[in-house]
Amino acid sequence: MNTQPITEIIENNDNFLIVTHVGPDGDAIGSTLGLLNALLENGKRVDAYFHETIPSAYLPLMPDNFKPYISGDLPELSKYDMILCLDFSSSERFGKIDFSKYNSVNIDHHPDNTQFAKQNFVFPEAAATAVIIYKILKESSLLRVSQSTATLLLTGLITDTGGFRFQNTSPAALRSGAELLEDGADYSLIINSMFFAKSANLAKMEAEIICYHLKTGCDGRFAWFFLSEELLDSFNIDEKDTEGLIDLIRSIKEFEIVAILKQKDGGFRISLRSKHEQYSVGSVARKLNGGGHDLAAGGFIPSDSLEEAEKILVENIADLFKEVVKK
Repeated sequence: MNTQPITEIIENNDNFLIVTHVGPDGDAIGSTLGLLNALLENGKRVDAYFHETIPSAYLPLMPDNFKPYISGDLPELSKYDMILCLDFSSSERFGKIDFSKYNSVNIDHHPDNTQFAKQNFVFPEAAATAVIIYKILKESSLLRVSQSTATLLLTGLITDTGGFRFQNTSPAALRSGAELLEDGADYSLIINSMFFAKSANLAKMEAEIICYHLKTGCDGRFAWFFLSEELLDSFNIDEKDTEGLIDLIRSIKEFEIVAILKQKDGGFRISLRSKHEQYSVGSVARKLNGGGHDLAAGGFIPSDSLEEAEKILVENIADLFKEVVKK
């Protein structure tokens, strides 16, 4: 993983914008905020842009001085020396921006990355984009890694490996985790914020989903549910605070592939998870206007009908099971 060219880009420029994908997960948030913090602490001018407000679970991890540097409105891109695009594989995962027209750097670990920026650095072997950011910083003789930066980057690594439970937990990932702890990352703060801070209302909604909203197909090997606005409202839950819902369903023994459907922008956004690499939900997602990893991916089905979207999704999952049997 040769990140030295990115290190040189960061050392040789002074005015940055950091962006990440719509609906940011822990790696997107941890890597973006970790790099933001590192650049600020090392005297760079930098802003970060998120499409949505940051989920509440991550707020305890954020330094108090972040607010002036995080924008809810997309700034004018041309005013920056460099735009750093973190943790997304295509410009569509961000919005209708042609990043190749700007001084942009694409830093990612998704294997289906489309190389959409002016400069592209994609490392599928990395367990998380946060690991790439950490290596970039550690290779520099000019940029230091503080405790706050280490905490944010370890958050990205822990969330993208599911607390080192998922199959992307490589020896290199574990070594990076150990090194981040050596650099002062606050492990207790991360674990308490990510895994031991669930609200009672969210726990009740999870029980409601499992008991009354879960659907199954493909002889019980596939499970999914529709996360409706009505369900969220009935438990007073903000959608951005539901990142862990899909892993709740994946933890059930009988299900090999799981999915969540959410109604968005003239269709249904699909989140997919698989327990086994032979059942690549990334391949399904790419057929459904999306992409991602073999075990974690997302797509989009344009439709006004939930029933139609579910039918299309189940057909694609059934085809995946059949393809594996043929092999």
